Amino acid sequence: MRGQPGWPPQQGFPDVAKRPKARPSRFPARDRPDGPSLRRYTARQSGFALVAVIWTLGLITLLGMAVIVGARYRTKTSSNYASVTAAEMAAESAVNLAVATALAATPEQAVNFPLRCRLPGGERAAITVEEETGKIDLNTASPAALTRLFTALTGDQSSGMRIAAQITEFRKPKAQGTPATARFTTVMQLDQLDGMSPRLFRTALRHVTVRSGRPEPDMEAASPALLRLLNVEPKQTNAKRGLPLGGSVTIRADISAPDGARFIREALVSLEGGNGRPYVVREWRRGDIDPSSPRPQGTPRACLQIREAAAS
Repeated sequence: MRGQPGWPPQQGFPDVAKRPKARPSRFPARDRPDGPSLRRYTARQSGFALVAVIWTLGLITLLGMAVIVGARYRTKTSSNYASVTAAEMAAESAVNLAVATALAATPEQAVNFPLRCRLPGGERAAITVEEETGKIDLNTASPAALTRLFTALTGDQSSGMRIAAQITEFRKPKAQGTPATARFTTVMQLDQLDGMSPRLFRTALRHVTVRSGRPEPDMEAASPALLRLLNVEPKQTNAKRGLPLGGSVTIRADISAPDGARFIREALVSLEGGNGRPYVVREWRRGDIDPSSPRPQGTPRACLQIREAAAS
């Protein structure tokens, strides 16, 4: 036994009490429970991931809504453009049909205007004829007539006199010794005058011409709108008139499509065009909607029936 004689002394055995304690590991094992700091770190990561997912879903939703709204807008725009284009073609057809029908009709089958009828596509057409002799001629009208018109349009006498003076100056010959020829070749040149606003220009177009050759308009051929501007009482005559035998007229076709589209086409037509032609279209213009002329109501008769009656 230890300490007894005959036993060799113990050597090389370390003292267990003096052994150093094991250092704790800095990295926890997998089977160990997580510490408080690690649980907070994991919770922060989970919260950030949730917020990122929510923002991503919101962004995808917004992009999807933008794509849907843009597609609907493009579809609606294309549909409106197609409707307006169809109404424009119908307006040009109505103008040509009105001219051909009026010129081909016999005296017993004379077509009077305004004419309201229905085109084959279902569009309602309101066709009117405005004689150029009933308008203010930019080349030959007197300064007094020009002043009355533009004073009524602007509501200011000084503005009316200024515009009338510019028109008179515009149509003068530019050089000495040159013949006094008309300077206005189309009513669209009215836009070149100083102080002519777009609204005034569009309003004046229906009341001016370059093809009457008269110093004063023919009040019997003037439109009701011009008579109201000039404060002239219209004569008690038949409201419906046919095409004149000669001269120039403006044919105005107001088209209302079944889907609600509306288009107005105006054509400046010279009758007896010469060279064997019964008429010549001088200008095509897009007209403005007249608030005093509402859309036609009811079911008008077909336009082609008038043509068939005139041809028979």
